[in-house]
Amino acid sequence: MEDSSTGSLLATSNAPSMQRVDNFIAFIREANELLQKETDLSPENQLVSDVYNHLLLQLRSHYFPPEVQAIVNNEYIRVNQQKIQVKLSEIEFLVELRDSHDICKLDGAVLDIVKSLPNWNSYFSLVSQELQYMRQDRHIEKSPIIFVGSGPMPISPIILHLLSDAEVICLEMNAVAYDASCNLLEHLGLGDKVTVILKDGSEFDYSSYSRIFVASLVQKKQAVLETIIRTSLDPFVAVRTAEGMRRIMYEAIDESQLNKQGWRILGRTSPEEKLVVNSTLFLERITN
Repeated sequence: MEDSSTGSLLATSNAPSMQRVDNFIAFIREANELLQKETDLSPENQLVSDVYNHLLLQLRSHYFPPEVQAIVNNEYIRVNQQKIQVKLSEIEFLVELRDSHDICKLDGAVLDIVKSLPNWNSYFSLVSQELQYMRQDRHIEKSPIIFVGSGPMPISPIILHLLSDAEVICLEMNAVAYDASCNLLEHLGLGDKVTVILKDGSEFDYSSYSRIFVASLVQKKQAVLETIIRTSLDPFVAVRTAEGMRRIMYEAIDESQLNKQGWRILGRTSPEEKLVVNSTLFLERITN
């Protein structure tokens, strides 16, 4: 993929609506074809990194509702959406894994280094919104927070602990991510405050916990939610999802299925243009 093509959408940000739509779809098509062919999706592959960063920039931009509908309903996007998400998830994982390993090699004020990472501010803003809603809904007790899908760089769990002073227990099913995150948390001096369990979130017993977060990259979120509502007596769940254009990158919760599962949507956060990609749904069990 040549530089001119990856940057074409940026150059037409003031173009008429349908021109923006056509350019974005062309960009996604070209990006997907490249990512499906590349065997190295690590941060060392500059071409892949450039495409990924361009996509993030576009998804954080403002789009009018007709543009969003035209793009997400496009046949190529719909057919290839899951394949695109798999590749983007792998890219994000490898970036976090590299950062986690690199920080573990450093000495000194390593938490300050974590805070200087490019995505720290995005997650800080999102977690702040989530905790604000949780406090408004009176879920302010100091009981442990479960965080499903923390990855190799558990930024959200770290921020959750720093802002709430609560113990955070992470569930991570990937052994590589588990090892990396455990080493990082020990290196940060947070190993007794933010812990990690090697476990699939859809197989965990939530009976001792009521405050549960589900990360955006967790696959099969519905299966995790089914296990939570079956095992937790009084669950309050913050599950990250995606809206509008951001559904291209992250799996969106099928909200029509939540009520059938026994969940009530209490509220939600909204993405922040140029900062936060994800949004969060807050759920509680439906009671008679």
